[in-house]
Amino acid sequence: MADIIVQSMVLILIVALGYILKKAGLFDKYDYRVLTKLVMYLTLPCVIVTSFSRFEWKNSLFLIPLMGLAVNCLLQLWAYILCRKGSDEDKIFYMLNTPGFSMGTFALPFIQNTLGAQGVVAACMFDAGGTVMPSGASYVCASAILKRRREKEKISIAFAVKRMLSSPPFLAYICMITLKVLQVELPEIVLRFTGKVSDANAFVCMIMIGMMFEIKLPREKLIKVGKLLVSRIILSAVLSLLIITCLPLERELRNALAIVMFSPIAALSLIFTDKMQGDIELAGFANSLSIICSMVIMTVLMVVLKG
Repeated sequence: MADIIVQSMVLILIVALGYILKKAGLFDKYDYRVLTKLVMYLTLPCVIVTSFSRFEWKNSLFLIPLMGLAVNCLLQLWAYILCRKGSDEDKIFYMLNTPGFSMGTFALPFIQNTLGAQGVVAACMFDAGGTVMPSGASYVCASAILKRRREKEKISIAFAVKRMLSSPPFLAYICMITLKVLQVELPEIVLRFTGKVSDANAFVCMIMIGMMFEIKLPREKLIKVGKLLVSRIILSAVLSLLIITCLPLERELRNALAIVMFSPIAALSLIFTDKMQGDIELAGFANSLSIICSMVIMTVLMVVLKG
């Protein structure tokens, strides 16, 4: 229990370090984009490859991606209920920021340091199914509800598929799942390389989050953000309870999935909010506040489940 608290506190301190260094002027406002590319194209795929290679594959794991897809569809439906009578700005905000989880840049570093390879695989499998929404499907849904096209790029299911197939972590999921099903092992030199690179993932991710972190308190927008975050937390709590008590998987897998439910809003939500000319300040504030909530809840839940 003490080890989990220490591990979580270390990650939180690294986030604080990234924020302090940014405020001190060591990092430019947009330097986090370099670390984002480093995580998406190198450290995170290496975490996925290393964790899958250390894990004994079971066909029952195919249940997890389906669950990830179902959870995100449920959140998308709830988003529609929240905004169905609201303005276009409200529709963009809720439809794009309610579904989706910040898995690679937030949940995985937490789980990687506390639950090990088994927890990482559970989170990866969940993300393999759940990434459909934040990678483009939510954008398609929001555009359909607004009943208009706001940019020249074609909005379709093909667009969502294209977004997913251009994601290195998603491709890493598919490749490693395929190799595990076919019982193909990677060469030792490859695993040593990915293992060494994956060790840097938690540090790079936490520094990046600290650099992106920005808290503003525009009073007129607090109600919208509160409505969104409270909804996500309540739904996550219900889903976590169902996972722990009902899901036919090993305890370690169930614990990891229960913790994953409280991950922050997906970073891609910010990109698509900007793309649809939504309120990027509101989305950024919601994203930052969701990180704080997730840090606290996930740490407490890890202590409780491991106790």
